[in-house]
Amino acid sequence: MKKIAALTAALTLCTALAHADYYSDSARGWWWGDRDAEKKEELQKEKPKQQSKQKEKKEPYIPPPLSSQKYEEIWNLHPDQFYEVQEAYKKKAVQNPSEENVKDYYEMQEIARKKSLEFTNTAQYVWQKHPELTVAKDSPINTPGNLSRINSMNEEKLQVLKQNKDNYALVYFWKEGCPYCDDQKSILKWFQDRTGWIVKPVNIHENPYMAQKVGVTMTPTLIMIKKGDKDHFPVSSGVISATEIEDKAYRAIRLMN
Repeated sequence: MKKIAALTAALTLCTALAHADYYSDSARGWWWGDRDAEKKEELQKEKPKQQSKQKEKKEPYIPPPLSSQKYEEIWNLHPDQFYEVQEAYKKKAVQNPSEENVKDYYEMQEIARKKSLEFTNTAQYVWQKHPELTVAKDSPINTPGNLSRINSMNEEKLQVLKQNKDNYALVYFWKEGCPYCDDQKSILKWFQDRTGWIVKPVNIHENPYMAQKVGVTMTPTLIMIKKGDKDHFPVSSGVISATEIEDKAYRAIRLMN
């Protein structure tokens, strides 16, 4: 009985000590990050090894003589691979500009030129067979087509200007003794007759407040205003042609609308 009592007391003491140790250090243990801490230590030990491997310089690729390779294999390379091989031959020729190395590089250039020519010829065939895939209808490159496109654009501009003659007007700033103002005045007369727009001349000496209000400092200057709107849009400073006036007024209408 005494032995049993002593054994029971020993077990009770051990259990109590175990519980006391657990509660006194409850912030530690398997479930409190010890396992993760061990893994972090292992990873930190492995990182220097990985970094040292990454720091090892990769040996540059030195291509063999082009004569030892099959033409078809070079021709059928993927574009990314072909570019890498071509660059390798170029670097080889620059490092050691022997006749053979330089010749290999220019032969690679010739293959690239032929590939480009083949693509161009095929593209022209596809465009001829499928004209809807080209931009020729929007941006023709031949002279008759280009002239037709320009005439069509000019007609569109003129129509837009005529349609907006009652919504916009031009203010023409000028001054006495300005040799360019007379030339601009005659050009504006042609624009006015062609589009029906109102052009209001303003002498900056007689009306300096209006010139300062819109920031006019030189003559001749054209400003476009919109009916019922306080905003204005600069068209030009200095003499410009009638075509330029039409083009800039057309652009200004699109922006202000």
